[in-house]
Amino acid sequence: MINQIFWDFDGTLFNTYPNMVAAFRDSLINLGIDEIEIDDNDIYRTMRKSSVGAAIQKFSSQYGINKIFLQNEYTKLEPEYVNSSKPFPGVMDVLKLVLEIGGSNYLLTHRDEQANQLLANYDLLPYFKDTVTKSQGFKRKPNPESLLYLINKYSINLSAAVMIGDRKLDVEAGNNANIFSYLFDPDNLIILINKQTFRASNFEEIYNKIKNSAI
Repeated sequence: MINQIFWDFDGTLFNTYPNMVAAFRDSLINLGIDEIEIDDNDIYRTMRKSSVGAAIQKFSSQYGINKIFLQNEYTKLEPEYVNSSKPFPGVMDVLKLVLEIGGSNYLLTHRDEQANQLLANYDLLPYFKDTVTKSQGFKRKPNPESLLYLINKYSINLSAAVMIGDRKLDVEAGNNANIFSYLFDPDNLIILINKQTFRASNFEEIYNKIKNSAI
């Protein structure tokens, strides 16, 4: 039975990318880039396939602007933009199912305490047994340090555990902790070497996968 679920936040629990892209676009505009030159889809794909850091590196070079200036401007704008983000459809159903089958949900995110606040805003925080955010200072995924911390803290059976995330680094973090990984990839952007990873385009598929494991 799969019933110990480790969740990524951005792009998995919450659809934050549209707001992250908007904050990034407006950061570029504030630094003097003409809006007509900015490709939102290119920004999104870079964030999803790699990271925000990779987007800052790529577009600061592309537009000939100071990388630190772009990072600082984005860091200033992004939290307010992300505050209006919402959970993906079906997330609540999966969280409830996990508890119904005697399991637990855990959050693993590179975001700060804003992640917990957004969960609380949508009454989702009570569904989580524990949360790990940026503030705890663990090494970033795909390093499994934060995963292993929770696994050891709660003596979790590895065969019952799954890491759910939207990027390759989430899958690799799960693999590095010797647990299963589910890739939430709604637009089929992520290329994986490990073809055995379960790939879902919506949370109904993840719900059914977990439910069927409990039969």
